[in-house]
Amino acid sequence: MIWPRSEKSTSPYYRHSLFRTVLESGISEVRSDRDKFTILLDVKHFSPEDLSVKIMDDFVEIHGKHNERQDDHGYISREFHRRYRLPSNVDQSAITCSLSADGMLTFSGPKVQSNMDTSYSERPIPVSREEKPASAPSS
Repeated sequence: MIWPRSEKSTSPYYRHSLFRTVLESGISEVRSDRDKFTILLDVKHFSPEDLSVKIMDDFVEIHGKHNERQDDHGYISREFHRRYRLPSNVDQSAITCSLSADGMLTFSGPKVQSNMDTSYSERPIPVSREEKPASAPSS
């Protein structure tokens, strides 16, 4: 039996809409300028308690996981892992991490100009909550 293709699956609007939804979920942006290194990550489905941010050698690892919970369509659980290489001149002792009210995680650290020793072992970074929404990352 040949199943008829639904109007929904062949519609250019549907394909474009689906593609846009995929792009807009899990936005990640890395900014590195002369004075600062910043990671912006859309984690709107996670609370600060669901997130773990730690530095391991020259990398920052961001992990999010929440247990199964009910939503409009049934039950869902989510988990992600992200790993980013830190520039060698980031002052790891001054790194901050915060979660905005609209679910944007901002990880940032100043860059140092000297050749100070920046070698660290594994170190967790606490995630603080901000009450104001973050501005959306620029494209």
